[in-house]
This record gives sequence, C-alpha cells and structure tokens, in this order.
Amino acid sequence: MFLSGKGLLVLTTEPTGLHAPTRDDLTEDAIPPLLVDFYDTIAADPLLAPYFAHVDMREHIPRIADFWSTIIFHSGRYSGNAFRPHLAMPGLTGAHFARWVSTLERTVNARVLGPRAEAMKALGHRIAFSMQVRLGLQPFEPYPSAEAFAGAVPLGRKEP
Repeated sequence: MFLSGKGLLVLTTEPTGLHAPTRDDLTEDAIPPLLVDFYDTIAADPLLAPYFAHVDMREHIPRIADFWSTIIFHSGRYSGNAFRPHLAMPGLTGAHFARWVSTLERTVNARVLGPRAEAMKALGHRIAFSMQVRLGLQPFEPYPSAEAFAGAVPLGRKEP
C-alpha cells in the first residue's frame, strides 16, 4: 500500500496512475484502484473537491469498494446507508451529480472494458438519479432506461 500523489490510499502494490489499464472487464480486485483514480480526479475538481475534502480516504475507499462490490458482484460486503452522508452536503445541485457521473464514466472507460464495467456506469447513473430525487433536486438527466445500457450485465443477476 502507498499514498498516491494526492494523498489518497492506494490498495495495490504499484501506482495505479502510472501504468496502462489492462482493459479487461471489471473485477472485484479492480474496484479499489479504480476508485483511487476516481477520487484523485475528484480531489482536483473545483466543483466536487470541497465535498470530499474532509473525507478520510483510508476509511472511505475500502468502504465504497465494498459498496460497489455488493451492487455489482452481489458480495454482500456492504451494509449501511450510502445516502445518509449526502444529506449533510449543502448546495448540491444536478451539476454536481452530472460531474460525478461523467468522472465515473471517464475513470471506468480508462481502466476497464466489458459488461461489468458497463454495469458500473449504468449503476452510477441510477444512483445519481435516485440521490437527486431523494434530496429534492431536479435530476440532470431522466431516469436511465435499461435500453440505454444494453451492454451491461443485467442487474440482479450474476454472470458466470
């Protein structure tokens, strides 16, 4: 383990940003380094960085990796309320969620390719939509239809 140049915990033995991604499909082991790259980008984003400046990434990365593992791979490792912290983020708008989604998509596209990668992006859109509605915000995009993510692994079903 080491800290990236931006002080984020990296859970691999080599720097994630310094080598080319394999472009294989998303695996559970690929989630933590993907999230490190994602949060490195967020930390440099003037719109999103203030919302994450107080977050201890040593605790957040493993927890959010468990969240993604649970919703993509049905691992059951995450328990908690992913929505609750967003209630304490004043000033959130659809623009914040749009940037979060586009950053997630760029990060996923740069690292992995395949049905599970598409599922992660599809879930990102759905999560963003749901959080915006629950926060009383006007979503930046309509609810994503299943047809919009035809290449993704069907939600609720494990692929061999």
